[in-house]
Amino acid sequence: MLNAYLLEVGSAGYDTWQITGDSGSAASTTRDQVHAVGGQLGLTYLPWVLSVNLHGFYEYFAEARFQGGSLGVSIAKILNQNNKLKAYETH
Repeated sequence: MLNAYLLEVGSAGYDTWQITGDSGSAASTTRDQVHAVGGQLGLTYLPWVLSVNLHGFYEYFAEARFQGGSLGVSIAKILNQNNKLKAYETH
C-alpha cells in the first residue's frame, strides 16, 4: 500500500523588491525589500485524491518593512470521484 502515497520534500524561498516609489504626503524615498528561505513538505494519498502541504519561511533580511517568519498549511481534495487520478489503478 506504500505506492498509494506521494511524498514531496524541497527547499523554497522568496525575494520581493518594491520597484515603484511611494506617493502621498507621508511617502519616503526608501523602497522596501525582503528575502526568505525555507522548506516545503507535501503528502498525497492517491486513493482519496487528497493532498496536504506544509511550508515554512524565515525572512533573513528585510529593509523598510517588518521581518519575521511564516508557517502555512494547504489541503486539497478532488470531490468529483469521476475525475480520480488515472495514474493510480489497482489490479
